[in-house]
Amino acid sequence: MICRKRISGVRQKYKKSGQPVLIRSVPVKSSPTWAEIFSAWRPTHQAGPSTMQCYQSAEKWFLPVSDLPIAEITIEQLQYCLDVCPCGRRTKENMKAVAGLLYKYAIPRRLATINLGKYLVINSSRPVQRIGLPVSALAVISRSVGIVPGADYILCQCYLGFRPSELLALDARDYNRTERAFTGGAKTAAGRNRIVTISPTIQPIIDGLIRGKTSGAVFCAADGRQLSLEQYREMFYSALDACGVENPIEDGRHRYTPHSCRHTFATLLKRVPGSDKDKLSLIGHSSTKMLYHYQDVHYEDLRRITDAL
Repeated sequence: MICRKRISGVRQKYKKSGQPVLIRSVPVKSSPTWAEIFSAWRPTHQAGPSTMQCYQSAEKWFLPVSDLPIAEITIEQLQYCLDVCPCGRRTKENMKAVAGLLYKYAIPRRLATINLGKYLVINSSRPVQRIGLPVSALAVISRSVGIVPGADYILCQCYLGFRPSELLALDARDYNRTERAFTGGAKTAAGRNRIVTISPTIQPIIDGLIRGKTSGAVFCAADGRQLSLEQYREMFYSALDACGVENPIEDGRHRYTPHSCRHTFATLLKRVPGSDKDKLSLIGHSSTKMLYHYQDVHYEDLRRITDAL
């Protein structure tokens, strides 16, 4: 903004000299970069922590354009970032959403002229199919607890069913020591503040993680700090590798991701007796359709049925 005093002084100077008054606008700073726009936009956007973490993770895949002025970025460059992203459709949808939000922030501030986000195309030729960790992998991971860093966290997630972001958000205050249960969850009405009781399989691990804590993240870094989704994802892949669980890259993404643990939980629920209502409550959904979506079909499950015919 131009100082009013300064303008007045300039005008007086030109009046005394008899020359015409011509006040030029202050030169506008060159267009801020994509990364700078994201940093400026983030604190202005009103959304829950889980949503913002998803946006934060999605934005990282725009690294090739992060240092470019937003006004100079082309649709081809943005589409390239989307096309080479190895993640699933949900991440790409978040990338498209982030791009649109950044341009909506930039355009009224005259930092960009057109919303390129709405022109991005998500390749939906083949949906990404997520699967849970097999029982054989669970056995290997269980034997690696205390030996491989992160094996305990993966096993716990498989027996708790929380999404990765929900698992990392669990606080010691969310644990009911009397009932041996967590209250947590987010995203949907059925999923928020749901009660998940602890399986005896992971109870010793939970006891160790909770011991001496009255507050703070249960599933945290070694120094007690909050784990980010990116850090947990890196821990997940490193732990599977150290445990010897094969996790190949298929169609640009790992066969098993941290979200696979939720599918594993749903499949474990299928193998024990109980009402659908109670199982839906544990996984945090209101429809059996979503419960079936998460449950995998295995030969041993089918064989158990046909053997009883």
